[in-house]
Amino acid sequence: MEVGKLSLAAVLRELEEAGVRLELDANEVDGLLAAVNPAVGVPDELLGFFAFHYSASNVAAAFGRPEFALLDLVLPPGYPEDKAFSIIRSFASECRKYGARLVGGHTGRYEGAEYPIASSAVMGRRVRVRRPPAEGDAVYLVGVVGTEAAWLTGAGVGLEELTPLPKALRLHGAEGLKLLHDVSEGGLLGALLEISTFYRCTIIVERGGVPVDPRAPRLGEPLSLPSYGALVAVAEEGSRLEDFCSREGLDCSWIGRVGGPGAGVEVDGVVFTTAPPSELVALYAPTVAGREEAAAVALAASRLLRLRGLERFVPEVGMNIAYTKPGARVEEDVAAIEGRIIRTVRGLKLCGKPAYGASRHLARVLIEAARRDPRRRAAVNLRPSPELLDALRRLGLKVVEAEARGACPVAEAIAAGVEADAYFYEAAPGLEPSLVIIADSPASLAELLERALSLLSRKADIA
Repeated sequence: MEVGKLSLAAVLRELEEAGVRLELDANEVDGLLAAVNPAVGVPDELLGFFAFHYSASNVAAAFGRPEFALLDLVLPPGYPEDKAFSIIRSFASECRKYGARLVGGHTGRYEGAEYPIASSAVMGRRVRVRRPPAEGDAVYLVGVVGTEAAWLTGAGVGLEELTPLPKALRLHGAEGLKLLHDVSEGGLLGALLEISTFYRCTIIVERGGVPVDPRAPRLGEPLSLPSYGALVAVAEEGSRLEDFCSREGLDCSWIGRVGGPGAGVEVDGVVFTTAPPSELVALYAPTVAGREEAAAVALAASRLLRLRGLERFVPEVGMNIAYTKPGARVEEDVAAIEGRIIRTVRGLKLCGKPAYGASRHLARVLIEAARRDPRRRAAVNLRPSPELLDALRRLGLKVVEAEARGACPVAEAIAAGVEADAYFYEAAPGLEPSLVIIADSPASLAELLERALSLLSRKADIA
């Protein structure tokens, strides 16, 4: 399933045919720069903040100063009024902080809205002229790659690190600066490709010059990591932008240069025409983004969906994977998938997003397990096939059979002092056969199952 922005090149073609002349980031209308963006998939308490900053940052990147703002708040049926007003107050607070006037908007609850969506429009007057890049211009990164990725996975990241707006406003005074572009969907590579597409120029990047936030997860292509809060700056060669940024207290790194006419971003000799998608996009959900345990469950679930052969071991009731907060005492301290992972004729399907309190069964198991060993914080349930049990034993796991009694046989076995890495029980009245594997993290469970399936695949090949 594709998510994210549509192709910039395709959008440009469509709008040019409709007679619309676009600029990058924000368009000028009767002397005002205007930008519009939705904020969705972040915790409700941050919607107002991001709704303002997404659009205001676009205006600032286009060398405008935000002056007017509108907010459109689309809510799911039954959404609490007090939470809606909290979003509005947060948006208005950011407007005041940056000297913009909130001049209107819309609110409403609608069928079809799964999460709240806060869309904003921000307008402001241009304070300097944006110039197109030319061959030989220097390309800088103001900020670092991966700070947003670190926040998504639950690292301690301050809100001011998650917006490029203050940086863009300070950079309005930099001599020799031609243009700015915020780093949003697609990461740094996506932002560079948008500049390349819009201005029909190539960009040459040296990977070694790109700073990466040490808190960011090491997942996939680093240049595609979510990195909102950073800016790409293009400046005349010899502009001394790094000196200006140093005086302004901004991190600034030379990362490459503008090449000749064409399209694409060359990174250490490898040409990219599209940005490889980051698996961290799975974390954009109100119950997941910025929450360590829920984020870890989402990433592991995404990995499990790609494991070939896993569908054979998914129970009729579905599979779930859970991760507990340190020191968990109640079900709401344990994150799991709301609707589980189920088998379909087209393969495995994820039903719902991770949420705290979503699995009573695995929560009971993990709370009991963590009482005895705080490192045992993750669990997954499967169908206890003899071949899978054998593969787990061959990988060195201690696998024991629990007595099928009570509402949660595995939790009762652990409470009775039975120590193991994996517990299974056969069918009993009201209970489907089940296997529960316990580990230190959801990622460890996904890796373990990948190894087990690899063993089974090799065994099948030999047979």
